[in-house]
Amino acid sequence: MIEESGVVLAIEDGIAEVETIRTSSCSTCRARHGCGHHAIAQVSNSNRMLMKTLAPKSLQIGDKVVVGIPEDSLLSASIWMYAVPMLGLVMGATVPSLLTEQSVVNVLGALGGFFGGLWWARKKSFGMTENPDFYPRILRVETAVTQPLKFVPQS
Repeated sequence: MIEESGVVLAIEDGIAEVETIRTSSCSTCRARHGCGHHAIAQVSNSNRMLMKTLAPKSLQIGDKVVVGIPEDSLLSASIWMYAVPMLGLVMGATVPSLLTEQSVVNVLGALGGFFGGLWWARKKSFGMTENPDFYPRILRVETAVTQPLKFVPQS
């Protein structure tokens, strides 16, 4: 389970909106100089991320929670988003090359296979949006983050 800490911002119909602060372990990684994630993390100034999770009944707005994403869900999504389009690209380039020697046909086949793989992955992702197995889960409630409201008198 991949875990991240966050704060509950809203709860509606059993779904909680949780704001997390992305943490990066780039400073301890040996491959940080050749990694694209490290470069993007340095350029990006937005570390906040909103996610929707299934809310337990005892959850309240302002609770500090730990959200978890199952590794198998993340691996499955990665395969669909990366491997399927690449497989389409390779197959789209290979099959026309067996039938003809024209480079234009091979390139068009590769592009068609790549975009076909992207379309298939997108169709699959839309079919999984309502599946609760792919939602992040609230693993535990750490503490309630409550701050008193400050009222400013009107003059």
